[in-house]
Amino acid sequence: MEQVLAADVLSRTAALIVGTWLLVATTLSLLRTVVIPRSLRSMISDAVAITVVRGSLGLARLRRTYPKRDGVLAWTGPLILLCQLLTWIVLYLIAYGLLIRGVSGMGFGDAFRQSGSSLFTLGFASVDVENQTIIDFVAAATGPIVIALMIGFLPNIYSTYIDREVAVTMMSTAGGEPAWGPELLARAALVDNVDDLSRIFGEWTQWSTRLRLTHVTYPVLVWVRSVRTNRHYVVSLLAMMDAAALRLALCTSQSREAFTLLLSGGQAMEILYTFLYARRRWNAGRGFQGAVTGDSRSLQRAMRTMPDWDRRFIAIQAASDHDILRGLDDGAVQALSHGDDRPLELTREEFDVAVDVLRRSGFPIDRDVDEAWDLFRLARRRYEFAAYEVCRRLDATPAPWTGRRNIDTPVVWPTLAVDVIPLIEGGLDDPGSEPDR
Repeated sequence: MEQVLAADVLSRTAALIVGTWLLVATTLSLLRTVVIPRSLRSMISDAVAITVVRGSLGLARLRRTYPKRDGVLAWTGPLILLCQLLTWIVLYLIAYGLLIRGVSGMGFGDAFRQSGSSLFTLGFASVDVENQTIIDFVAAATGPIVIALMIGFLPNIYSTYIDREVAVTMMSTAGGEPAWGPELLARAALVDNVDDLSRIFGEWTQWSTRLRLTHVTYPVLVWVRSVRTNRHYVVSLLAMMDAAALRLALCTSQSREAFTLLLSGGQAMEILYTFLYARRRWNAGRGFQGAVTGDSRSLQRAMRTMPDWDRRFIAIQAASDHDILRGLDDGAVQALSHGDDRPLELTREEFDVAVDVLRRSGFPIDRDVDEAWDLFRLARRRYEFAAYEVCRRLDATPAPWTGRRNIDTPVVWPTLAVDVIPLIEGGLDDPGSEPDR
């Protein structure tokens, strides 16, 4: 008899301790994810997100074409939100059930039945015992609060998503679909709108700054894809940064807006990279406190050959990068630093193709192409590795100049406006045929 009583006391004590811990952990997860406007880690939310992401990526690998993979991955972001809500509700149900078991001594089945009745405000298993009534009241308040917080959270998510996608949609007209930096410059030249590029670069600087804020505050947005297969926010940002780098490399006149876009956009890519790196490893290490980004000897040697204004900009960029990355996962920052020192993946042949497109469009080029290639290569080294890794891990639209994917995927080219002009002038009916590369 004493052994049975001791076992019951031990079981109830364990249920009370585990229930309390689970209640606190679930509440902290909820607050960290949907209430506190800061990038705070939550083991529960991260576990749910990583499970959904890995499941989506695994299913996407079974699809043979990119459009079908994109159709699978489009569910990732919404499923993360839904599964997080369901997980919190289930964990609260278990936590209150364990607390009722520990306080009352009733069986687990009856305790969970009463917990569910209170949590969902059904009231079919209410009791008159005072200590259990308090738990019932708290549970009855918890269910509606969780749902209300999620209801209030969703409009913020989708409002931010719409704001992000407005610029991406506009980019599909200005820079092709999928977006490509040289095509943005070519289309601007064709409509005699080159002088307006500074304004566009300025708008995208603000866009990339908002991206850094919103996608750190609401990490689920990283996985929410565009409404069309050939659009992706990372591809659009990379295309705009390539356009800015080409503008600086090919033209002797300086554009402060282009420099600023490269600075802000590069930091956005770095933040996305460190986010994906840390989530891939399930947990982050200690915060980085060293000075590795921007201090490679090869970069310092290259900076000595640049114009004075450009050297000052690179110095500002390196200092800003160090500030941005301080306190982030040290493994991610070290990997990012080593990646920045790798040779550029974009080849001179690809650069020459872009220059040919720009010349045919009438874009003003007043710098020697060899010198322009050196400047462009140096500028792109600051963001290519992070951008390519983000595109690869998100399986973004396989646009030109976006790197390889985990699954071998053919590059999807936008329709080049300079290739369409001869077809229109010739009176042909098919201006959308595949242009020569």
